[in-house]
Amino acid sequence: MFTFLMIIHVVISVALILVILAQSSKGGALEGLAGGAASNVLGSQGASSFLKNTTKILAVLFMLNCVFLALQLRPVTKVKESKAHKEFMKEQTEKTTEALPELPVETAPAGE
Repeated sequence: MFTFLMIIHVVISVALILVILAQSSKGGALEGLAGGAASNVLGSQGASSFLKNTTKILAVLFMLNCVFLALQLRPVTKVKESKAHKEFMKEQTEKTTEALPELPVETAPAGE
């Protein structure tokens, strides 16, 4: 499921990038690419409003897909340790406890 959502995420991302790059601040980007045919089919402002609506839809799909991807992740559980790692840690613990000097324990009199 996670792999499927990642593929969808990449497709949505690429589509969103292309739709945003097709827009122009003056509204003439798609008409320039299609040689004026887009304005005949979609109307004078049709291409601009179509691209804006497509951007909104793709942005919502992108955000929803991000939420679904986050829900697919599970918290990391304890890593399985190998026998060699356990033995190494045990040896290190023994070495450090052997290296520590014994400290005298002084007890205060009960009256103080």
